[in-house]
Amino acid sequence: MLRLLLTWFPNLPWERQPLSAIRDMCDPYLSLFRNIVPPIFGEDLSPMLALAVLGTLGSILT
Repeated sequence: MLRLLLTWFPNLPWERQPLSAIRDMCDPYLSLFRNIVPPIFGEDLSPMLALAVLGTLGSILT
C-alpha cells in the first residue's frame, strides 16, 4: 500500500534508501500484474488488481 501511495509523488528519488528497498520488495509482485493489465489512458491499474488479490487471499486464509 505504501508503494502505491508513493507513486503519487513523481519527483521522489527512488534510487535512494529507504525508497529503493520498498521498490525492490514490491516491484517483482507488481510486475506479475503489469504483464496482465495494460495501462489504461496512461494509468497503471495493476496495483489495484494486486491489492485485490492480496485482500482476497488474506480473507481466504483467515
